[in-house]
Amino acid sequence: MPPVIQVRHLYYAYPPPLRGTSPTEVLQDVSFDLHAGEFVALLGRVGAGKSTVCMALNGLVPHALGGVFRGQVTVNDLDSRTHSVAELAQVCGLVFQDPETQLTQMRVEDEIAFGPENLGLPPDEIADRVTWALDAVELPGYRDRNPAHLSGGEKQRVAIAAILAMRPRVLVLDEPTANLDPGSKAAVFGVLARLARQRQMAILIATQDVERVQRYAGRVLVLHEGRIVLDGRPAEVFAHEHDLKAWGVGLPQMAELAQALSDRRGRAYTFTTLSAAFSALRRELATGEISHLCEAAEKLQPPRAETLHATSLHGGGVEPQIAIDGVHYVYDDGTAALRGVTFAVRPGEFVVLAGPNGSGKTTLAKHINGLLKPSAGRVIVEGQDTASLRVSQLARRVGYVFQNPDHQIFAPTVAEELGFGLRLQGLAEEEIARRVEAALVTYGLDGCSGLPPAALSVGQRRQVTLASVLAIGPAVLVLDEPTGGLDWQSRQELIDRLRSYNAQGGTVILISHDVRVIAEAGRRVIVLHSGQVIFDGGPATLFAQREVLARARLAVPPVVRLGQRLAQFGVPPTACTVGEMVDVLR
Repeated sequence: MPPVIQVRHLYYAYPPPLRGTSPTEVLQDVSFDLHAGEFVALLGRVGAGKSTVCMALNGLVPHALGGVFRGQVTVNDLDSRTHSVAELAQVCGLVFQDPETQLTQMRVEDEIAFGPENLGLPPDEIADRVTWALDAVELPGYRDRNPAHLSGGEKQRVAIAAILAMRPRVLVLDEPTANLDPGSKAAVFGVLARLARQRQMAILIATQDVERVQRYAGRVLVLHEGRIVLDGRPAEVFAHEHDLKAWGVGLPQMAELAQALSDRRGRAYTFTTLSAAFSALRRELATGEISHLCEAAEKLQPPRAETLHATSLHGGGVEPQIAIDGVHYVYDDGTAALRGVTFAVRPGEFVVLAGPNGSGKTTLAKHINGLLKPSAGRVIVEGQDTASLRVSQLARRVGYVFQNPDHQIFAPTVAEELGFGLRLQGLAEEEIARRVEAALVTYGLDGCSGLPPAALSVGQRRQVTLASVLAIGPAVLVLDEPTGGLDWQSRQELIDRLRSYNAQGGTVILISHDVRVIAEAGRRVIVLHSGQVIFDGGPATLFAQREVLARARLAVPPVVRLGQRLAQFGVPPTACTVGEMVDVLR
């Protein structure tokens, strides 16, 4: 049976961003086929061209964006060079990374029905598809909600449902789960796998979620420097550990552990799954080939509850830098987003805010920098009630990085964006130029100085927002899902920067669904559910709380699950990272 997608020697360069500049080359020589029923993952670094490949499959590249296009892309026998985007869209559905570029209606139900209506389907068929799509993304009660009032993750699920309702032959998704909680990510990947298997839909998903790629995808493509450099089954691709790391692409955590143990112990470990890792390490622990170190295990014991500052606003010897005191918040449509939230953050803490989509995390974060004011209760920042402060006053002390970088970026070039806050501080132009140049190099944006931010990938735009906020030097840094869509290397670099900022005395409040970030980044995790705090403690303690994890739709990192299974051999179940597990197993 012929492939439903054929890509042959695809070259693409975006139009010159500014007059007098050269086209921006992205794809050099991309070739691959995609057959009906295949579920294929596309991996690669931020800026590697994954989004460009996705847009080439439905004709947005080059019809809508122009640029230099060579090679051939055929979708269901339609040549993208001679058929319009409208024609291609009937057979190839595309889910964008940023859902707000895709949502147009005032009601969720209308949004999902819009596509099937334009296909001229009967009303009963449209109604059935809307119900099925809502159930598929686990939003059955959201029919009458306004998409504009949903959380970022909920908007993404609505965008996915709208395309699913079209039931195209080919489904292309660009980082569709970047802003979803782990439970929702698993649900979306499960739906996609079923669509490929049961409806013989050809599915290509650009993603950084290597754990779910390993579990659900049948095939993996790796894009690097404009070319497909690996193409095979997940186990085959992830066996190229050193190449993938060199290209900035992540590994499933068990493959990462195998590589770390191999490097530490001087012998080859080849497991890539949890079950294979358990079998290999159980055998060696039982025979005494390896043992756990008691000293390392002792260091991993969860800190005592009183050291975590729990929900107390007083005590601990240090006055809170931020005090959230009985905060309620109700949106204009009546949605109660926060319901009596109370906790304190002291200077120099690194706190991760977690919880399912719609639990109130972003709403709470916007209270800390004054974008929102409580309906009831108080928010105190460095001794001052935010109700009496303007956002501009708080911005000097509290830096805020939005979940969607496009809500924050407005300058015509990257360099001007980075320098804007510095100019507001009244710095000399020479100092501004020096800091902007340093930020460009630090964040890997040195080739983007004169480009408009809109020409960058979403991951690169995230880097721009972080760099512009940190350049100001705030005392508190609040980040809303900053790792969404970032590749492994960019994520590690971000965490390292946040640790450095924290080590220098800065306070970090980081919203994240990424359980590996939760495990690696901070000693304290606050979990929200339905606008209330349901947990406040350390990562190791959180990962032992099954009921909290279930309510928060959080998964347990594979290395933690491995430690829990190996506990019968004396391995502490509190190792939360690959590094900690390697330190324990000697």
